[in-house]
Amino acid sequence: MLHIYGVTDRGMVREANEDRFAGEVFDRGSGYAVVCDGMGGEVGGGIAAGIAAEEVRRMIESSLRPHMEERSLHLLLQTAIDGANRAVFTRSRQSGGALDGMGSTLCAAVVSDGTALVANVGDSRCYLLREGELSRVTEDHTAVAALLRQGLLTPEEAACHPDRHAITRAIGVEPEVQPDYTVIDLKTGDALLLCSDGLYNALPPGELTEALQEVLRGADIHTMINKANAAGGPDNITAVLMHNR
Repeated sequence: MLHIYGVTDRGMVREANEDRFAGEVFDRGSGYAVVCDGMGGEVGGGIAAGIAAEEVRRMIESSLRPHMEERSLHLLLQTAIDGANRAVFTRSRQSGGALDGMGSTLCAAVVSDGTALVANVGDSRCYLLREGELSRVTEDHTAVAALLRQGLLTPEEAACHPDRHAITRAIGVEPEVQPDYTVIDLKTGDALLLCSDGLYNALPPGELTEALQEVLRGADIHTMINKANAAGGPDNITAVLMHNR
């Protein structure tokens, strides 16, 4: 049976929270989650993330049905993200310059009968915890991540690179956007963690795994927020957990 838990926090440094999330279980085997991290200033970032998350929520909640096949899940998620991108782009262009440059990352997952389809734009991430092992499902859309994949930077260099937060794809910046998609065959006991960079930048993989396992053992999901804030909480923090019990 699918269970979804989510939480967001502004962290210890930021004055406002520009992260947004949504998620819902529709029956024992289907549901969705989405995490958006806004950019473009305290006003624009929050607006962009809010529009994106709401568009995805509205489309999926109106159209997700039990026992959907992978092809149908892909079409649904693609339609939702296209709609989110258009909505943010249009709002920015209609703002008279007040919201120029606003956009949002997006990481979303739709689950039906043990099949999970994950989509991402930007550097919000999805992780899979399976049998105690944490693996990253998504690849960041950042210039530094591209250099790392090409072998032009070491992980140590990438971690402290001055442009490590500069993303190369975002919702609402261009008329169209191309997400990456990943299909996962979920097993009983698997957990998907969707999160903004405020969580994974604060908690190294080992600590992130430990925090996630604590939540799966019954701790409140705020445990993850508390640990990230204890590590300095330099950014907004959002975590959404999808647990296939």
